[in-house]
Amino acid sequence: MAEDLKTKGTEIEPENETFLTKFYIKLPDSSTGISRYIRDFFTCLEFLTRIRITKRNAWFDDEFSRSVAFFTVIGCILGTLMATVNYGLVLLNTPIFLKAVLLLIAELLFVGGLMYDGFMDTADGVFSGRTRERVLEIMQDSHVGANSVIAIIILLLLKVALYSEISIGMLGNVLLGMFVFTRMMMAIDIILFPLAKEKGLGAMFKANTKPWYLIFNVALGLGILGYLGINFILVGLVASVFSFGLAFYLKHCLGGLTGDTYGALTECGNIFFLLSAYYILG
Repeated sequence: MAEDLKTKGTEIEPENETFLTKFYIKLPDSSTGISRYIRDFFTCLEFLTRIRITKRNAWFDDEFSRSVAFFTVIGCILGTLMATVNYGLVLLNTPIFLKAVLLLIAELLFVGGLMYDGFMDTADGVFSGRTRERVLEIMQDSHVGANSVIAIIILLLLKVALYSEISIGMLGNVLLGMFVFTRMMMAIDIILFPLAKEKGLGAMFKANTKPWYLIFNVALGLGILGYLGINFILVGLVASVFSFGLAFYLKHCLGGLTGDTYGALTECGNIFFLLSAYYILG
């Protein structure tokens, strides 16, 4: 059982009892057989989203890395939720700019700020121009620097602009494809790229990953993109070129990837996918 998980941003604390927690699903205490897959799925769901519907009495070390198998599944759930919100806003005749901002708010409600946190920490470190060791220290520092503030403003402006410019009839499918793509890419980055440091969030997720996690995530991701349309596979391929390029750049700068860079790659992957969709899908 995991004992020391006081990694930045991943603290595991006792669940506060509220009215809603009384209705939470009680997870099996064992992590073997079918119980293992149930626990792994909900570990993935409750880490990558703000959705909390389970109660558990124990955490196991390998649950986090085993949950990588379900990353694309969670991307599909998030994408479906966001596409549904977009559809509702269209039905309400919401002005385009307001709809884009409300979609950002919906994303925060569903996902939280974990990916943004990683993006900002990475921006502070990588743009500091320091040595590899110092960059990793800056990324671990909880203070916010000018680089991260500028970077997050640009990121949010790009998201709002692209949400506004992608055609109304296409945006729902683009949102679904985007969340599937970025969570699939996160699984790929975790499995294929080395770690920049032996401990931390990245190590926790990479420790016990299996090759079939990669195959399952990619097959499911490409299947969903193909279902949306052959052009969506092209969008994903173009976006993946930029995503892999950024991942290799971060590996070059840091000697590997970290939990923070997974968040940065996910947020940049969102932009790569949206830009590719805008120019390819029209």
